[in-house]
Amino acid sequence: MSALKKRAYALENEFAYQQEFLFKAQARRNALLGLWAANTMQRPDGEAYARELAVADVGAPDGAFNRIRADFRSAGVNCPDEELRDRMVVMLKDVARDMRG
Repeated sequence: MSALKKRAYALENEFAYQQEFLFKAQARRNALLGLWAANTMQRPDGEAYARELAVADVGAPDGAFNRIRADFRSAGVNCPDEELRDRMVVMLKDVARDMRG
């Protein structure tokens, strides 16, 4: 195998690893976000809600954000979009740091 092919293979593997890591980190972040949102809305089904949100981004891009925003509106919780986005970014950074050890 030539050096160029080895480098291409290494780059493909690194990209695949990064995508898998990001997917797992977002799923964990969404689950934590779901626990927080359920607590904020005073929902008794926090664990189930968190599990639903963990995979919300799989079906639609930004699925977790849209779901929480809609659920907050239905529950009468006032949380500006910027605050929710900021919380999502901070949680993702925290989860990624924890995953990297």
